[in-house]
Amino acid sequence: MTIHPTAIIEEGATIGEGTTIGPFCVIGADVTIGKNNVIHSNVVIDGNTSVGDDNEIFPYACIGQKTQDAKFEGGKPGVKIGDRNNIREYATVHCATYDGDFTTLGSDCLIQAYCHVAHDCQLSDNVILSSGAKLSGHVEMGKHSIISGMTGVIQFVKVGEFAFVGGYAKLTSDVPPFCIADGIPAKVQMVNKIGLERNGFSKADIRAIYNAYKAIFKSEESLETIKEQLDLEDNVHVQTMLDFINNPNKGILRK
Repeated sequence: MTIHPTAIIEEGATIGEGTTIGPFCVIGADVTIGKNNVIHSNVVIDGNTSVGDDNEIFPYACIGQKTQDAKFEGGKPGVKIGDRNNIREYATVHCATYDGDFTTLGSDCLIQAYCHVAHDCQLSDNVILSSGAKLSGHVEMGKHSIISGMTGVIQFVKVGEFAFVGGYAKLTSDVPPFCIADGIPAKVQMVNKIGLERNGFSKADIRAIYNAYKAIFKSEESLETIKEQLDLEDNVHVQTMLDFINNPNKGILRK
C-alpha cells in the first residue's frame, strides 16, 4: 500500500493491500477500498462507499457524496463498486437516497470523463458510459450496455443488456436488450448487430433477435399478441427480450 503524504485518509477508512493513493486525495471514514487499486491525484471517495479490487480512478473523480435527491432524510445509504473498473476524470457517482440502499457499479465498467451516475442507479458488469453521459436517479443498465457521449437519461429508465444508445440523445423510455436507440427523444432504431458480433453471438442467435425486434417494433399487432408469439420461441436471447418487455420501468416506444 502506497499513500502520498498529502492525501487525507480519515480514521476508520479501510485500505487494501497493494492500493496506491495519489496526492491530495480525500478518503472518508466509512470508505472501504480493496486490493491493488490505483487512485490518482485529487480523488474524493466519501460516504458509505465500498470499492473492490483492481480499479483505477482518475483525477477529480468524486464518489460517494450525498445524493442530490431532495427526498434524502438521513441514514447511511451508499455506493458499491465492483472490480477492475476504470473511472475517468471528473466522473461522479452519488450515494443512494434511503438508508440501507446503494448505488451500484458492477465490474469491468468504463465510466469516461465528466459522466454522472445519480442516486440509486444500478449498473451491471461491462457497462460503458462515454464522455459526458448523465444518468438520472434509479436508472438500470444491463451487462455490456453502452450510453454514448453527451446523452441524458431520465429517472427510472432501464437499458437492456448489449443495448447501445447513441450520442447527444435524450433517453426517456426503456431500451430492450440487443437494440440500438437514438434521437431526441431516443427511439429504438435497429438491432445492435455489430455489438453482438463483437461479443461472439452466433448468426442464428442474431437472426432470432432481429426477428423478435421486427415483431416488437415493426408489426401492427398488439403488444400482447406479440408477447404470446415470442413466448413460443425457443431461443434464450428472445426470452431475455420477452422478460424485459414484460417488466418495463418506463415502457418502450412502438409505432
